[in-house]
Amino acid sequence: MKGEYGIWTAFLALLVRLFFYIPGELELPFIALLLVILSPYQITRLRGTQEGVIASLAIAAYLAFQHFTRLGSLGKAFDQGSILATLATVCVVLVPCLLLI
Repeated sequence: MKGEYGIWTAFLALLVRLFFYIPGELELPFIALLLVILSPYQITRLRGTQEGVIASLAIAAYLAFQHFTRLGSLGKAFDQGSILATLATVCVVLVPCLLLI
């Protein structure tokens, strides 16, 4: 029973996703939780390899693209209300770039 907690948590999370409405701002953390719980051994093995860095860079680039397109322009990205999120997004993209060197 000890090793099955992750499987049961993922099963219950999928049931909640199927039968209840989840707001848009909770959708990405919910899917990330399922991905972490259900990640197979082949994916967890990529940690510390160049393939893992490339996959991380692809995900970071996608998140940066989503961030900047939702804000509308590069000027709005550096406004008072969104400067912290923009800096975090830039840092998330830069770290895999530095690891590729």
